[in-house]
Amino acid sequence: MKLTSRNELSKYKILPFNLYNDAGEVILKAGDVLTVGKLLQLKAFDKIYRDSSPSEDEAKYNTEAPPEEGGSEVELKSAIASTIDDDFDYDNLNLIEYKTPINKYSKIDYKEQMKLKTYLMKTIELLNRTSIKEAFPKMANLSEIITNTVIPKFTEIEHYSELRLLGDYEVCHPINVAIMSGMIAKKMDFEKDFISDIILAGIMHDIGKYRLPNAFKTGTISNFDNEELKKHTIIGYNILKKELKLPEHVCNVALQHHEHNDGTGYPHGISSDWISIESQIVNVCNCYDNFAFNKTGYVVKNNRDVLRLMLSIGTKRFSAEILYTFAHMFSYNDTMNFSDMASYSA
Repeated sequence: MKLTSRNELSKYKILPFNLYNDAGEVILKAGDVLTVGKLLQLKAFDKIYRDSSPSEDEAKYNTEAPPEEGGSEVELKSAIASTIDDDFDYDNLNLIEYKTPINKYSKIDYKEQMKLKTYLMKTIELLNRTSIKEAFPKMANLSEIITNTVIPKFTEIEHYSELRLLGDYEVCHPINVAIMSGMIAKKMDFEKDFISDIILAGIMHDIGKYRLPNAFKTGTISNFDNEELKKHTIIGYNILKKELKLPEHVCNVALQHHEHNDGTGYPHGISSDWISIESQIVNVCNCYDNFAFNKTGYVVKNNRDVLRLMLSIGTKRFSAEILYTFAHMFSYNDTMNFSDMASYSA
């Protein structure tokens, strides 16, 4: 066996060799379709090994190699089509195909946690394989599922630790932002249509990242140069506005969720009431989840640490109304450490 990496593997559509962990156990088999979801799963292993002598047919699996003569391109497309289901249904998901931890303290049932994450993981795969127009109906469906099944739990929630999904950032972050944004809208007594729209906007707020150069070749959409990363706001707005033709208030969230209350944000440096109310809400929730995932350089252990940090930043970044609604919505004394919340068994 020889050591390999997710970056090296990302050039393949179908694996031409087996992959192994440190113990020599097979984790993916030759012939498996290497989807974004599988690349995400490989993040769980510190080291990944491959067969030292890949099959002679390796070239036909390499997406950078020209197809061989004699129908190999047809065979490749047939192999991909036979193992990919684009018409997946939320209520009939295979919950064992995506290894992901559950939040054992969540008020969201463990199977529902798995379904939410597996459904979005498969939607991301669909987006990568096809187009935003093909994937969008799944995202819209997910927003309705959250609106109808998670938001009604509002009265049962005492702590933020009872809401957050745990696992891969790329999968959990859009759902966490969507759920928390919907909860704030619920707390502020907005109508159900507003709640549903802001949940959809939360799911899609980072959609522009998928159009950044090499977004999928790295196996993640979170590791970009800072100046390059900032472009995702305008790219996302154009996707939602020009390609999907969504309402302006939904599109603006992709554009404005990094604008700051004092005008120091991006892409346009607008401030205060110039930032839409939807964007102000998603800004708070996006920041909260990024802190909780330790994506910003700050080290936090629990939800109280995150809220304390956000309150210290205060109205320089956040709308006072949204920030204090968020801070007082559930108990501030939420000291359950993130490291203690995860379980791989129900």
